[in-house]
Amino acid sequence: MSTAIRSRASRAHILVAVKELHAAKTRLSGVFDAADRSDLVLSMLRDTLAVVRNVDTVVGVTVVTPDLAVARLARSVGADVYADPAREFVGRRPEVTEAEESLNTALSAAAEYVRRAERGVDVVALQADLPSLRGVEFDEALAAARSGGRSVVIDHHGTGTAALFSCDPAIPLDPRFGPGSARRHLESGARPLDGHWPGLRTDVDTADDLDAARSLGVGPATRAALEALTPTPHSHYGNG
Repeated sequence: MSTAIRSRASRAHILVAVKELHAAKTRLSGVFDAADRSDLVLSMLRDTLAVVRNVDTVVGVTVVTPDLAVARLARSVGADVYADPAREFVGRRPEVTEAEESLNTALSAAAEYVRRAERGVDVVALQADLPSLRGVEFDEALAAARSGGRSVVIDHHGTGTAALFSCDPAIPLDPRFGPGSARRHLESGARPLDGHWPGLRTDVDTADDLDAARSLGVGPATRAALEALTPTPHSHYGNG
C-alpha cells in the first residue's frame, strides 16, 4: 500500500445528527422547560464539536439537521451543515419514529456526499450530546475502528449507539439510530468496539444521564448552560 493511500485512509469525516430543537430531549421535560432544553442541546453540541474538530486525523465535521438554530451554531464553530429535508419514507421501520428515520436517511445521504468529495475518507456518525467526551477517547475509538469495516461504540446503557464507524469506502455507513440502535447495528453486521471510553459512551437523554456526565466532568459550554438553567418546579434534579 502506498504512502498516499495510507494517508487518505487515516483521515476521518464526522457526521453529527441533530433533530429539531422543539423535539429534542423530551425525556428532560420534567426537569427543564423547552427553552432551557434547547439551550442545553446547543451547549452539548458545541462541546462535542469542539472535541472532535481538534482530533488530528479528523479532516471535516458536518452537522446534519433540519433546524436553523442548530445550523447557525454549527457554522459559527467551523462545521459544515447538511440539511435534513426528508419527510416521507417508504418502508419505515415501525420501532423508529419519523424524525429518527429522517435523520438516518439524511445521515446516509451525507455520508455518500462526503465520500464523493473526499475519496477514501473514514466516515463516523457521532451523537451530538456527549458533553463529557475527551479527544483521547475519540482518537482511541477511531484507531480501533480502523482495523476495518463497520463498527459501533455502544452507549453506557448498553442499548444505544454513541458512534457508528465506516472505515472501508466499499461499506456504506447504514445508520440505524433510534430505540435499541445498538442491537440493530450489530444485527446489520457492525462489530462492537471495546474500550474504556466513559465520556464517549455517556450521551445525555435523561436526568440520570446528565448526572453521570457531570460526574465525569462536562465541557465549558455545557457547564455554563447548566449553571444558568433553572430546574422546573417539583424536579429532583440537582438535589443530590
